Amino acid sequence: MSRMESTHQSSQAPTALPSDVVSALHTLHEFVATAMAIPPQIIVTCREDKRAFGRAALQAMSYRKAVDMFITRFATKEDWWISEFRYKPEVTIYGRFYRQHGDDDDGMVILDERGWSELVGNVVRLTIVFTSLKFSVTAQSSSKV
Repeated sequence: MSRMESTHQSSQAPTALPSDVVSALHTLHEFVATAMAIPPQIIVTCREDKRAFGRAALQAMSYRKAVDMFITRFATKEDWWISEFRYKPEVTIYGRFYRQHGDDDDGMVILDERGWSELVGNVVRLTIVFTSLKFSVTAQSSSKV
């Protein structure tokens, strides 16, 4: 191909894309726009306390690291099993999903340690519940008497 032909071909108007390609590009654009609409913050509540945390920061840390942080931020003296703070409080984390895919993920759902980063990427709210061991131990020992 000569240089003259190459210049002539590049100056021609681009051909129109097939309609199925245009449709696929539109769908992809809508998907990306929707994915980007998830807010950067996650509201975390515990009892009457409400705080905002960065979504990216929570996704970057492990589940255990997040639990430790929530204990530091929200735990009271009554949440600890022994007053010397030897045993950390037990924590359950509930999440409300931003995008729902049926009835099973409607409302507050317990978040599992596995898949923490993926799950946090789609939650709009977390609720921290301290489930103290001292109450279950006390209840078990008193029922044996």
